[in-house]
Amino acid sequence: MKMTKMVKNRILYASMVLSLLCCGLWGGSSPAAVLVLLLLVLPVLSDAGLHLSMGGISLSLDGEHSCRSGQQMKLKLRMSYGAFRPPGNVWIHMSCENRIFGMEKEGELLLEAGRGRQQEYELPVDTDICGGRILKISSVRCQDLLGLFSCKKSVEETYAYIVYPYEAHMYVSFQKHREREQPGELYDGKKSGTDVSEVFGLREYREGDPLQSIHWKLSGKMKQLIVREFGRPVNYHTLLLLAPALRYGGREVKRETAGAVFDLGASLSRALLDQSMAHFVGYLSGGDLHCIPVDSMHSYEDMLLKLMADSLPGDGDEVLLAFLRRQMYRQYTKIVCVTGAADEAAARDLSVMADLTVLEAVEGPSGYLAGSGGYEVVGISMENIRKKEHVIPL
Repeated sequence: MKMTKMVKNRILYASMVLSLLCCGLWGGSSPAAVLVLLLLVLPVLSDAGLHLSMGGISLSLDGEHSCRSGQQMKLKLRMSYGAFRPPGNVWIHMSCENRIFGMEKEGELLLEAGRGRQQEYELPVDTDICGGRILKISSVRCQDLLGLFSCKKSVEETYAYIVYPYEAHMYVSFQKHREREQPGELYDGKKSGTDVSEVFGLREYREGDPLQSIHWKLSGKMKQLIVREFGRPVNYHTLLLLAPALRYGGREVKRETAGAVFDLGASLSRALLDQSMAHFVGYLSGGDLHCIPVDSMHSYEDMLLKLMADSLPGDGDEVLLAFLRRQMYRQYTKIVCVTGAADEAAARDLSVMADLTVLEAVEGPSGYLAGSGGYEVVGISMENIRKKEHVIPL
């Protein structure tokens, strides 16, 4: 068992006191006896001063609340002292929980005690993998000047922040027509359009309104021209089905692979939005499939916020299987499954019923991996997701 530094200091200090005591008794030296007495009193005073200084310590966290994966994030720790400043360096016990991956890291951070009543430190923040994080400081510890005693103070300081997926530069190349020919079955309750089968609202006539939109009967009663605003078909026919996980069937993958799935999904959703294409983003949560409409920056950010607050499914293969069991393919004409390992059997079954593309985050080079007449699996290199632009064929 390794001996701690504080135990070594105590043994060394006790040896020094005993040596002086022996010299004083053997030689009858009065100065030696005084020095021994001083060495016995000094640790008591040092320990008392340590406890007084620790009682006045207070901590607070401040800084940014979000960033992109792989980017730097500024997080500051402020430490204030009371009447007495700590005599030595300070150890902060911290833990950081990633809610998506269900993992928690703990450790101690050594801080040099500076001059003045308040010190500010910039804390290191790991942003390699996305996810909602909870940073906790549970205790602060300090040693006295002699290195003989340690005092620990419990604190409760928490800080929540989010590391969003990285947004790679992507452009979507559509191999087929993006929309169905028939009118959409869903309607946006906040936007008007041109579908005469669904009335959005009524308003006064404005120059340029088509004559066929005039409500003649109501105009006669109101003695002014009233037009009908017709419903706008939402036409969400494209679904991005995200399947981030640490296990696919019997195959385990790295955390970096699951993080790359989030990066790919977020980047593709943003690319579709930039190309004025509304779509759904689907993910598995608590055994249920949730599909979030994305047709604006606000809805895109809301979708990311929900993703980052959730946890990974136990098995990534369950995402496609749940989609098939619920027959949700009936609502979409184009499905893009973003995964860390393709379930080819489920992909074949789904491709019979819908136009399917599978994007797989791979460790090797990007390129075509597998497929048939109804679907294809395209590998996207994890190493290059954040380094280059991508053209994704759909």
